[in-house]
Amino acid sequence: MKITEKITFVVPAYNVADTIQRTIDSILNQTDDRYFIVIVNDGSTDNTDEICLTYSKKYPDKITYISQENRGLGGARNRGMDMVKTEYVSFLDSDDWLMPEYVERINQQLEDKKNQRAEIIMVLPQIYHEGSKVISAWYDEALFQEVFPEDGYIINPQTDRRIYQFEVSQSRKLLKMEFVRKIDFRFREKIKWEDVYPHFYLLSQCEYCMGIRSVGFYYRIGTKGQITASHGKDRLDILAVFDELLDFVKGKDALIFPVMRVMVRFSIWSIRMANMEIKQLLVKEIHKVFIRIPRKYVHILRKESKKGFTKADARQYGLFLTAIRHRIFIPIFYDYLYQNLAEKLIKKLLKVKKRVA
Repeated sequence: MKITEKITFVVPAYNVADTIQRTIDSILNQTDDRYFIVIVNDGSTDNTDEICLTYSKKYPDKITYISQENRGLGGARNRGMDMVKTEYVSFLDSDDWLMPEYVERINQQLEDKKNQRAEIIMVLPQIYHEGSKVISAWYDEALFQEVFPEDGYIINPQTDRRIYQFEVSQSRKLLKMEFVRKIDFRFREKIKWEDVYPHFYLLSQCEYCMGIRSVGFYYRIGTKGQITASHGKDRLDILAVFDELLDFVKGKDALIFPVMRVMVRFSIWSIRMANMEIKQLLVKEIHKVFIRIPRKYVHILRKESKKGFTKADARQYGLFLTAIRHRIFIPIFYDYLYQNLAEKLIKKLLKVKKRVA
């Protein structure tokens, strides 16, 4: 039997009894029903299993339900991906939800571009804050609209490298399964921040990337248990991600800026979010990463930051790079009370160095 559905949504689920119903309902309530759902219960200990099992029994033609021992988000996505029989796969986190016309808009563009089937499709989400109930623009909305001026617009990431500066979320990418199999793509398992490296790797292998700016999903923030809200030792997983990125970017000068930009952003954010028990170790390990980064990479980031960022952002990046690469400044990351004083000192040192040069 020929499969008419083009998209399978893989939904990893781990202790998400409070949010997953809205996620599943947002798929089931699409204006276009040409889709399948694979839910992977990744070792939940709450009643996630009961909820998902109920949905799978009610919608057996639409939902495949799998329960497994905990393998992390990457492991759940891999297991779900193995079940996909449609042309495209989409990864939807179990605390987010789709806009009603998501499937319809994507199917429409795929039908209009039959002779240019994209290997990656990127959509434009919106941010929903659970506390304030406010919906705001996605982090890279302005750049997204520059790169993709209309729905269905297709670019080659090897020639338009602005796309590497997009926010790295895997949930905003649909992958063509033929492409996935061709490059033998898999997520790393049992590690947090598993979206970062695939963002660069997948784009580096892609020739045809389509953008759809009129539809996406609602990315929920401000909820308990989110990976992005982690404060403990999980933060150290970013070090393995940095190693992957530095190996990846060797010999790829054109990608040094977006890779370094992500590394600095994630470092600043991770240090800020880490609790006091893990903060000092995290800072010391990030210091070790940055002191072995070639000076060429640092120079490129400083130079490009002045072009593409606001003065405040460029200054923040410059100050971070100076502080993290010099052991004497490392303690400023331990206690924010000292940061204003340290920033003033670094600025003076930079001015002196500039005058001497």
